[in-house]
Order: sequence, then structure tokens, then C-alpha cells
Amino acid sequence: MNERPKISVDGVDFEWDRENGRILVWGNPAVLMWIETTLAGLMVGIHKMVGTERFVIAAEQAGRESIAGEVAAIMQHRQSVEDGFRYLGTSAAAVGHGHWELVRLDHAKKEAWFRVHNSWEGLYQKALGVTWGTSTMAGKFGAHCSRIFETHCRAEQTAFQARGDAYDEFVVRPTARTIEDDLEALIGTENATKADLTIAFERLQREVEERRRIEEDLRREVEERTRIEEELRSKLELIRRQEEAIRAMSTPILRLWKGVLTMPVVGLVDSTRAGGMMEALLEEITRTQARFTILDLTGVDVIDTGAASHLLKVVQAARLLGTQCLVSGISPGMASTVVSLELDLGALKTFGTLEAALRYAIKQGNAEDTEVPKGRPGASS
Repeated sequence: MNERPKISVDGVDFEWDRENGRILVWGNPAVLMWIETTLAGLMVGIHKMVGTERFVIAAEQAGRESIAGEVAAIMQHRQSVEDGFRYLGTSAAAVGHGHWELVRLDHAKKEAWFRVHNSWEGLYQKALGVTWGTSTMAGKFGAHCSRIFETHCRAEQTAFQARGDAYDEFVVRPTARTIEDDLEALIGTENATKADLTIAFERLQREVEERRRIEEDLRREVEERTRIEEELRSKLELIRRQEEAIRAMSTPILRLWKGVLTMPVVGLVDSTRAGGMMEALLEEITRTQARFTILDLTGVDVIDTGAASHLLKVVQAARLLGTQCLVSGISPGMASTVVSLELDLGALKTFGTLEAALRYAIKQGNAEDTEVPKGRPGASS
């Protein structure tokens, strides 16, 4: 005698392990029991302990958690959702779960309608004369549609074989209400049990852990942003120092003689650069107490009217600080620009070359050093 007889029905493989007293469906241990007696008695005992509301919620949750194997073994390998449900329904019928039918699937509205003929829940409840609902199937269909529509869905039962309808019928739609919400509503009533409170406490613990995780994530995010801000500040400071170095190199201020500064200007001079030149030169005049400052424009290619006006203001500001500003190397084009501004150039001393301006400054400086001020003690009359 074959100790492990096998049979395949509608693609479902059954095997009896006689030696170990097991029946296997697709290689997994299963159990057979009479629906209207053994199974009905088991459900009545559980119902008496927890009551209808908790019984229904627990059955729905069990259904939701039971689809992982169905998805992995069947749904993921079919060409379409509809084809997957057809095959799933055939397999369910082969193992005594009744005949499942997908009536309609609306992807646009994210709604689905199902019918189940002779479900084990409907049969045992009809035998008991009660209508608690086919909640396990409701949980299954809700979970499958949540995966298909990529949003939380739950099933509403609209027909009940236990109370005389031809089949159990369900409509599945998206909803924000979860099974946990139903449990929380029970906890808020006077019928709350110790088990309900335990569930509530566990949920609270999960929420606390989640908040701690979020707080830790936020802390790390703040630290990262602070680090990035510090890096940006360092980079901005480096850029500022580099800009200062570039400005210093683009407009160097040199001490050519005692009391004589010169600023050789090269390239294009616009209003922005001219403003920076004036600021740097006036600071150096104040620091060194120079008596002469030579603004050498020999290397200037182009100067706009705004820059020319700025340079003349440099001359005027230098005079206010007690230094005489000399200008050398003015090109014909620059001279035309200055004249076009119709500015007062009467006090401006200009020279053709830097050398000529320097000679003038040295000569004037020496003359001032040898000049004896009137009224000095010891001066001859």
C-alpha cells in the first residue's frame, strides 16, 4: 500500500502522509474538519469568550494577514489581476473555501465586487442560525485590493448566505478607517476588556517608538544641516578672503618713496572696480599718512563715464585726507571721457608718465622738508 498517496485537483496538489498522520496541500500541512459540527463548535467557543465585535475584527485581521502566500504563489505569476483571481478562486474551491468570483474591478474608482458561494464561514453560521459575517473573506479581499490599488481598502459585506442569500457578496473601497481604529473604538466603551487594553498599550508603545525614531531622524537631520551650514560659512569666508586677495592684486598700492604712494591701474575700469579702488586707497592713505598719492592709469584700456567720475572723487577725497593726488598716464580716449563729463579739473595735477609724477612728488616732498615754517623758535629774522 502506498504510504503517501497523492492527487492533483484543478492544479492543487494533495498528499497524505499516513505515517505521520498529516495531509499536505501544495506541500504544506493542512487540516480537514466538518464545517457544520467541528468547525462550528470551535467558532462558538471563541465567540463566547470575546463577543461578536471582537470576533468579527479578529477574523477580518486574520484574513488580511493570510494573503502573503496567495500573492507569492499565485497572484504574482498571472498575466492580469483578473486572471489571478480566477485561478485563486479555482484553487480555493478545491480546498473547500467555496467558489470565489470577481464580479467587477474598477481601477479608475479603485473599487471591486466579489461573490463567494458556500464559504466555510457562511455554512457554519447558517448551521448555527447566526449571521456574524464572512469576515475572514472580507479581510482577504480588502488586503488584496489594498495591494492592487496601492491604498488602504476594506470590504463591506452586502449579502449573507448565512441568512438565506444565494451567496456572500462584498464591495471593496478605499477607506481611512483601519482595524486598529475599530479596536480603539471598542476600548473607549465600558465593554473594554483586559485584552483590549493590552492591545491599546502595545499600540501606544509602537507610537512612542515611532515618535522616538522620528525625533532621532530629526536630530540627525538638524546636525547634518548644521554641519552643512558650517561648511558653507567656511566656504563663504574663504571666498571673501580670496576676493580681497584678488582685489589687492588687481589694484596694488605701492610705497615708491617716503611719503609717496602709487596705485598702478591695469585693464578695464568700471564703476564697481573704481569704487573698490577708492576704498582701498583711502584706507592706505589714512594708515601711512602719505603726502602724495600717484594714480597711474598707463595700463588702463577702457574706462566708462561712471568709473571716471569715481576716480575724480578719489582725487577729491584724497585731498580731504591731507594728501595731494597726482594722475599719470591718461590716454587720449580717457581724456575725452573725462572732458565729456564736464567736471572741474582745475585742481587735478596730471603727468604723462609715472616717472614724471614721481619726480614731482619727490621734489615737492624735499622742498617741504627743507622749508622753515614762519614763527619757529631760532629762526633768523
